[in-house]
Amino acid sequence: MSLMQRIRKEEHIQDTDVELVYWRKANAIHKFFTDINEQYESCDDIEVTKDMLGDLLDRCTKVLADKSKASKLLPTTSGFFFGGTDYDEWYFNKLEKTIEDITPILSDGDIKDGDLYYYGWY
Repeated sequence: MSLMQRIRKEEHIQDTDVELVYWRKANAIHKFFTDINEQYESCDDIEVTKDMLGDLLDRCTKVLADKSKASKLLPTTSGFFFGGTDYDEWYFNKLEKTIEDITPILSDGDIKDGDLYYYGWY
């Protein structure tokens, strides 16, 4: 599962995709993005706005401040490739890493809505 940036090129030149964040077995993050897009099909791209990343950052911060909010704000989901569904050290480490990874993206003035997408391959 990755957050990607699509770098748009001039006409007749292929766009380039750059991986900005890679989440391995972070099923709560996958659920966050796929719940936003009700028509999500496995391995579809989901356009991501800075507002969506801000919401994710806010939820991660709130859950880390009060772990009892985890199941409400960033619930886990089950699936063959998704890892465990417990609210354990692995889960909270993924949230800490998410904050670390998306904070610079949110402050990058060159990234605009339409440049980012989530790709939930598995």
